[in-house]
Amino acid sequence: MKAVISGASLLACAFSLNAQISGTLQHRPDGLDEVSIRNKSTASVVAYVTSVKRVPQGPNSSNAPWVMYSDPLIETDAKPLLAGEERSVMKMGMNPGVNTPGARFFQEPVVTAGILADGSVIGDPALLAGLVLRRSNMLLAVETTLETLSDAGRRNVPRDQLIAQFKKMADSLRRWYLPPEQQVGLSVYQSMIGKLMNLPDVQYGSPFPPATFVAEQTGTLRQQRVILSESQPSLADGNQTSR
Repeated sequence: MKAVISGASLLACAFSLNAQISGTLQHRPDGLDEVSIRNKSTASVVAYVTSVKRVPQGPNSSNAPWVMYSDPLIETDAKPLLAGEERSVMKMGMNPGVNTPGARFFQEPVVTAGILADGSVIGDPALLAGLVLRRSNMLLAVETTLETLSDAGRRNVPRDQLIAQFKKMADSLRRWYLPPEQQVGLSVYQSMIGKLMNLPDVQYGSPFPPATFVAEQTGTLRQQRVILSESQPSLADGNQTSR
């Protein structure tokens, strides 16, 4: 049986290991503001998040922090941050005609959090909760897609009707009031829409979606569901930190 990290343990662990990951802000001479993250631990950080305060650029501009995530369970091309490695994660430069010379875009503090290969956590607990929340919402999208596609395969749903179902799911995640952590599943629905649209036409009377397509896609989705549901720290206990 896999070990489970309780919500309280997750918080305590994150606080105790906070110094093992850090972020820095550099105001470069070329006008760029650059944010970097450094892994001071002896293990690789497989997923991380960085937050930096934003400098308002006008009376109506937002001062909400910029937040950048990197998680291979969601961004498939994301690479781990190796032990001792420092990596540039955000850059912002001057936009001629809009920003005044010498304008700055980021300001301290730079806050970071990460998940190590063994599932232990480092850094800011609030940012860590965001990492776990993204995985939970990705799992929801994967399971919803799996259920919808499996049901369509049993009931022979017309192409246009099935595509419309997935478009409705995608639109539900485009609400302006949803934070980015709750919109990560959009890519799953968009991907399935594209795959359904690109399927070759079937002969009249033939089932849609084709059985081979359903078998292939549901197999991939089941694998993704297992990886997400068994990821550490535990999704169930990790989300308790955001309550």
